[in-house]
Amino acid sequence: MILEIEVENLFSFKDKITFDMNSNIVNINGSNNSGKTNLLKILNYVSLMIRGSDNYLNTYIYNDKPSSFKIAFLKNNTKYIYGFILNKKQVSREYLYYYDLEEENIIFERVGKSYTFKDKKLKNISNIASDNRLFLSCAKDSLNEVYTFLTSTIGICLDIRTLIEPSFNLYSKDTNNKLKPYVLNFYKNINVNIIDYNVKSITLEKGTGYTIKFKHNIDSKNYIIDYGDESSSNRLVFAIIPFILKTLKEEKVLIIDDLDSNLDNRIIKEIINLLTDSKGELIFTSHNNYNCKTVKLD
Repeated sequence: MILEIEVENLFSFKDKITFDMNSNIVNINGSNNSGKTNLLKILNYVSLMIRGSDNYLNTYIYNDKPSSFKIAFLKNNTKYIYGFILNKKQVSREYLYYYDLEEENIIFERVGKSYTFKDKKLKNISNIASDNRLFLSCAKDSLNEVYTFLTSTIGICLDIRTLIEPSFNLYSKDTNNKLKPYVLNFYKNINVNIIDYNVKSITLEKGTGYTIKFKHNIDSKNYIIDYGDESSSNRLVFAIIPFILKTLKEEKVLIIDDLDSNLDNRIIKEIINLLTDSKGELIFTSHNNYNCKTVKLD
């Protein structure tokens, strides 16, 4: 679970700003051009930086002042804080701490070319860390729990429609129909009369295709409707449910941009109800208020 994010001089955030995320459902609320999407993009680029050697944030530092990023999160009931300060040429500071009974403990700290380590095994890894590369990306095997959280546990979706194709793959592999009860119950709770569905993968000349059909019950009669003839809302619900379920079961962090631009309020409220009190975390940006923790951007 993400607890807090702090950024300075990145994208549209010139001044230091802290986002309190300490809840399993967080609505980042604000008007257009308030910076909602930029926060998600920063998280995405930080993940890319940790995975590789490139400084993906270079383009979004607009002056010669240093830029900073800090994230506090919980993993396996341990609180961690990871952060860095950089400019267009180099990483000037990077650090990772964990907390034991509220006491801060250093895992590693880097200031310029000088390092401090809790575990001396990390010292050898520091020899391959270049000035413009994050140490965490070099130490991913030794710091796997933190590396995995920041690169894999957090899933960022900047356009909900990009979930459609991956969801087809998940459905086609659901041979034991473990997903089906959750999907059909979700439709029932939002008063959509879909009572069954069928997803089959088909081999095409270039890649894999899918045939998808829904069974509706209307006035006690059943009707089979192709996926393409369903409403946009029903199609997007079908795409998002497997990822909501993964967030629930695998204690992941799912971050979705502009949720209320694609789904109506009754669907968003049901998603919130589903994730309330779960160990997973949903963070979404919107223009509206919902019954959950709200981070307001003006």
